[in-house]
Amino acid sequence: MWELLTSPVASAVLSVAGLLVVLFVAYRVIEALRPSTSKDDMSDHDLVSDFEEMRLGGDINEEELRSIRAVLAKTQEHRHTDPK
Repeated sequence: MWELLTSPVASAVLSVAGLLVVLFVAYRVIEALRPSTSKDDMSDHDLVSDFEEMRLGGDINEEELRSIRAVLAKTQEHRHTDPK
């Protein structure tokens, strides 16, 4: 039994399986810590509010905020005219 587990092929398979488990757990932890990146439920109003907070914090300037608002307005128009 131990001879089978100590073979190079078995070691490689167990190593790959362990790596996949670690990657899966890491993905789930990141997803839990950053739920806003895994959800597509933010409205345009929420996005604008977040960008306004960024402007107040000095991360973006007024011109960049206006550009963002224009892009959001175009995407909102596109969603309302898109016959999906």
